[in-house]
Amino acid sequence: MKVVIAAAGTAGHINPGIAIANKIKEEKPNSEIIFLGTKRGLENDLVPRAGYELKVIEAYGLSKRISLQSIKNNIKTIKGVYQARKIIKEFKPDIVIGTGGYICGAAILSAKKYHIPTMLHESNAFPGKAVKMLASKVDTILISFEDAKERLKNAKNIVHTGTPSKMKECSFTKEKKKEILNEIRIN
Repeated sequence: MKVVIAAAGTAGHINPGIAIANKIKEEKPNSEIIFLGTKRGLENDLVPRAGYELKVIEAYGLSKRISLQSIKNNIKTIKGVYQARKIIKEFKPDIVIGTGGYICGAAILSAKKYHIPTMLHESNAFPGKAVKMLASKVDTILISFEDAKERLKNAKNIVHTGTPSKMKECSFTKEKKKEILNEIRIN
């Protein structure tokens, strides 16, 4: 399975993306997964540290205020859509997953051009602008909170999954627990 995950900016978008990638790798170890991000966000640290490849594109949030900088950023974002298209065309993913934020627009629109299935994950009870704007365009939206469903009126398919976590369950023997507790008491 080949997967593109669009996650950029904050850990609130990137960590769920990494958790999704980890789950895919756990279920299908031979999967190829790449992340789409920007040069500016935490993805530049978090994604490679998690062991995944990061491809960067130009992407900025859309501003309602008109200024020279917002015009430049909008032009760069349009350029980013073409950069995402090129990456997706070359990689040929089976699915493109976005975890919210401005990077999702370029990724989802590019995937749709090539008829690749798309999915968004929204970790918040109040969906962000990108998820709201893309809700009618994606095949499925995964939500963390049931409350988010009523705020995504134009979505085709919504599934309540909860928030993916990078945490792994650990179980210890009684002896190991005792050893850990003794270490804590000593220090």
